Amino acid sequence: MKAYVKWTAIVLLLFLAAAFAFNRSGISMTQKKKQARNIVTQRITHEIEVYLAENNDTDDRNVEASVFFSRKEEWDSLYGKDSSPDTVQIYLLGEGTDLPMQGGYDVQIQKLYNGTDLAGVVEYHFSSSVYDEFVTVMNVCLSVCGLFLVGTLLLLYKRVIVPFNRLSDYPERLSKGQITEKLPVTKDRFFGRYTWAMNMLSDKLEQDRQTLRRFTIERERFVTALVHGIKTPTSNIKLLCEAISTGLYAPDGSANEKDAELAAMIEKNTDDIEEIINRVMNESASVIYDYDPEAKPFYRNELIRFLREEFANRLTVKRIPFHIVSDGNPIIKSDIDGVCRILRQLMDNAIKYGDGTGITVTFTKQDEGHFITVSNQGHPLPESEVHFVFNSLWRGSNADGINGNGIGLYEAKLIAKKLGGDIRMRTEAQETFVTLFLAD
Repeated sequence: MKAYVKWTAIVLLLFLAAAFAFNRSGISMTQKKKQARNIVTQRITHEIEVYLAENNDTDDRNVEASVFFSRKEEWDSLYGKDSSPDTVQIYLLGEGTDLPMQGGYDVQIQKLYNGTDLAGVVEYHFSSSVYDEFVTVMNVCLSVCGLFLVGTLLLLYKRVIVPFNRLSDYPERLSKGQITEKLPVTKDRFFGRYTWAMNMLSDKLEQDRQTLRRFTIERERFVTALVHGIKTPTSNIKLLCEAISTGLYAPDGSANEKDAELAAMIEKNTDDIEEIINRVMNESASVIYDYDPEAKPFYRNELIRFLREEFANRLTVKRIPFHIVSDGNPIIKSDIDGVCRILRQLMDNAIKYGDGTGITVTFTKQDEGHFITVSNQGHPLPESEVHFVFNSLWRGSNADGINGNGIGLYEAKLIAKKLGGDIRMRTEAQETFVTLFLAD
């Protein structure tokens, strides 16, 4: 954006400089032409004064013919046709004579003197200035070009720069898994291929995420089954080791030192196996969503903008009323990417498990921190199941026929914990409330 403004200013300044230089050169040429014409008219006026003094001729037409028209070629060759007048009209002073005293660019007036007395005036007529017409036409063309240039720059800003600034955030948000909506195809199709490619990339990334999530879930299930399958025999082995070390199975009921030593070694190996099992279980749980928060301050309106950009069109298509309630725009110090990931999960659940009569997101600020509540109408979970919704791979009784794998809220809970917050769910009648808490 800054680069566009910079280059737009440079282009406009160059255009204005060119227009200014053109007009200045035109003014300079006009002034030179006026000076040249003044020299010619003064010379001819002097010749007329000399002629009148020598010939005492009072006929205007005779003076014109003798001094100017008979020598027209001479004046043209000496000063050039553009500087030399086309016609001359002499008004000698007489009784009742009105002398013209005002000319113009193409008409010049020179006074005639007989000694120190005014004898009349000479009116010099020049051909219409082609240069003046050229300057006028060029100024009109420059004005039209200037308007076209400004219009083009404004059009580029509105149709290209502003949309591209919005599109430039899409790849970063896509890489962070924040986006579910596809890029809309605009009517002008300036970014048609880019939009198509980014939407195809979005589909591919989402497909890969689902595949990876499915493999992760299968891995956790396999590890869980394996761990539980190993725990039972290891517990039995420890019990047998304890029995052998105490001589429980000895014929005389007394402990054998060698057997007790071997039992202790077996029990130690069993403890090692249990330690490995516990480590595998912990790693299996943490691998579902590996997330390292980076807390930075941001305004609440950034979260509101995310919700509107991400879900407003989607909910409009589904005809689900969507409302956002906020009591201000305070600063939140947390990881905005993690918070957006949580809100995306809560909104997806509200859409999937709600009855479509409305979703409301409420932002509040209290002394202990920030609260974000997503509520939806529908058939809520029984009170007895609410405590299990954040467990891994657990799905409620209201999930029949709805796609899911039971780790979305579990991931959201993990992220909230890493952000120093928490998530809670409560139900009232036909409404479900899920609240994200972020410590201040």
